[in-house]
Amino acid sequence: MSAAGVLGLLLAACGSSAASPAELSKNPELTGKPVVIGVQTPHNGPSAYPQSTYGAQAAAYYINHELGGINGRPIKLDICKGDGSPETAINCANGFVASDTPVLFDAYDATSIGPMVPVMQSASIPIVGLLAGQGVAESQPLPTSFYFSGPLETSALGMVTILDKLGKTNAALAVTEAPSSHTYVDELVKPMGEKLGVNVTAVYTEVTDINFTTLAATELAKNPDVAGLIALPEDGCTDLIEALRQQGYEGTIFAGSCSQFISELPSEASTGAIIQPRLWVPLAKKHAPPKVQQELTAFADSMTAVGYEDELSARSLYSFAGVVNLARILQGIDGEITNETVADAMMKVKNFDTFAGPKVTCDGKQWPGKPGACSHKAIFFEVQPDGSLKPTGGDGFIELDPTLLNDS
Repeated sequence: MSAAGVLGLLLAACGSSAASPAELSKNPELTGKPVVIGVQTPHNGPSAYPQSTYGAQAAAYYINHELGGINGRPIKLDICKGDGSPETAINCANGFVASDTPVLFDAYDATSIGPMVPVMQSASIPIVGLLAGQGVAESQPLPTSFYFSGPLETSALGMVTILDKLGKTNAALAVTEAPSSHTYVDELVKPMGEKLGVNVTAVYTEVTDINFTTLAATELAKNPDVAGLIALPEDGCTDLIEALRQQGYEGTIFAGSCSQFISELPSEASTGAIIQPRLWVPLAKKHAPPKVQQELTAFADSMTAVGYEDELSARSLYSFAGVVNLARILQGIDGEITNETVADAMMKVKNFDTFAGPKVTCDGKQWPGKPGACSHKAIFFEVQPDGSLKPTGGDGFIELDPTLLNDS
């Protein structure tokens, strides 16, 4: 670790005198005007994922200290913290336009990006993300958006695909109560599941006051061969899985992109659970290729450097990896970094080896009807008795069949 990184760790141990992650990301060896990237995160509100913010901050540290910034210039993040309200989303969008940011990174903010799309389009500011939490941005013509791991449909199609491959036919899964959740389930999950012979029952729940005993009982009343969740905050994942096991459920657990439950629950409760992140994740490191192992080490080291060593979740990794991917692409721009040059660089991405992910191409042809999707691949893991994650259904990423979306 560099001297600046060691200093950051020392400052973080000093309580009130600790430097902020933004201050720690600065590297005095980098000169010139900072390259400012707008970042939209789901940091506040009832469906908050502050880990998305933490991962982006760690990425800024890594880019400035290990990648040499953007062609010798430091990267600086302009983070707007969404709270689930359209009013905040519009305010964030207007702020990015007013500051003339050349690109907006979507840190998987499912509730904010939709309302922001028209504002960003009117200003010709491209949106870049690791994955989309809504179906608006990636459906628009290029160069509106670019998502490295594919569109929202990747998660839905991936979930029913892996359940089908595992021979499962009846799933009862919890998901946060929100209009976007109903749309996701009714328009994507259920139709695609029916095509594969997988019946998925969604159990909707408010995230502010969940009775996990009741939630687990509601799922089990469906007599499922798969129980668990489509999407919940990390602590909600852990509590629901624990409640399911306490009520005697011994079948397959589907845990979405959650991972913290693995360390928080006994081995017998988590072993065999299936998770569906978009990337290789830290717990899969021992089963990953050498290059990915090095990348996951860099992620963990950077999170530690900015004081978030206890937040190594899929959410923080998504932000970290996505911002790093974007920075590497920006490094290839010869000349001024503007919204036009960023859009041009993104549309030229071809067979780009992403951080802990697959190779992607952003030509608008990777997913029918989703020009902003750069991939149609997915990866799944099964929790092992030692707490590690091993790929399910292959050695890594597998191809999905987007034609199953036809007439869905």
